[in-house]
Amino acid sequence: MITTVDKLNMVVWAFSAFSVLVLLWVALSWYRKKRISLLGKAAILIILAGMAAFADAYWIEPNWLQTEQVVIHDPELAQVLEGIRVVQISDIHLQGGIGDRERDLIAKVNALKPDLLFITGDFFSDKQKWELAAEVTALCELIRSFKSTTGIFGVTGNYDGPLSNPAVRKEFKAAGIDILMNENRVVALPNGKTLYLAGFHDSWNKRAKLKTFSSIPPGAPVVLLAHDPDNFGEAIEAGVNLLLVGHTHGGQIGIPFLVEKSKSANKSSFMRGLFDTGKTKMYVNRGIATTHIPIRFFNRPEITLLEVRK
Repeated sequence: MITTVDKLNMVVWAFSAFSVLVLLWVALSWYRKKRISLLGKAAILIILAGMAAFADAYWIEPNWLQTEQVVIHDPELAQVLEGIRVVQISDIHLQGGIGDRERDLIAKVNALKPDLLFITGDFFSDKQKWELAAEVTALCELIRSFKSTTGIFGVTGNYDGPLSNPAVRKEFKAAGIDILMNENRVVALPNGKTLYLAGFHDSWNKRAKLKTFSSIPPGAPVVLLAHDPDNFGEAIEAGVNLLLVGHTHGGQIGIPFLVEKSKSANKSSFMRGLFDTGKTKMYVNRGIATTHIPIRFFNRPEITLLEVRK
């Protein structure tokens, strides 16, 4: 079976072979003191544009964090979160320790001075089986580096199998993050109000998820954290005001016709941005890191600053 990575590698090799042939032809023409034809000049421009696109996709955009300021209009939730600075990040997929991107992430998040910091899953990378101890240590260091006046809360993603281990969750808790696994918290806010915050464990056990809301008073405004936007239906059913998710990485490639041709890039009906049905709104964060293929193109990694208004 040909994977997305295989397809990308074929494109890279084909482009590289084309570039080498054109450059050899140009060098030969120059050596023979022949003028380069219009077709040759067009080929050179294609190569330069391709090189620029590859450089952007592999090195520039994956490390070029963008802060999105999103306004949520919800009169009920605004009574609770008015004046509260809420920041969301997702899909850190940390591997190899804290690097330049993570240091930039820490600086940008802390500069926003969040009252609440929400991390919506996929802390770990796909190398967790071999580097688990190192990843846990690095993630705890990363979490300790974030500053929040009220608290840091998170949920598990599909890469976060290690968080099913109570010992790993205990280390995360000591680092300063509260991982919600089909449970809720009553959060006292700096404005004197109380927020009911719920979090889904990344699983398909609907019965376990519905227990998440069991102790929340009927009619109380609720913010729900989950990893996958496919939880939108359960959030609507539960009457949640705001659902925050990640998982999709925004497709990593932001060109629509390319996204449509990739099952990996087009993994959900809700790829990025704000959606609403009835009283329930959902925001899909584009995430910080990448998976499968290490590229982003017209789709920068995202830090979300959320403001709730009436």
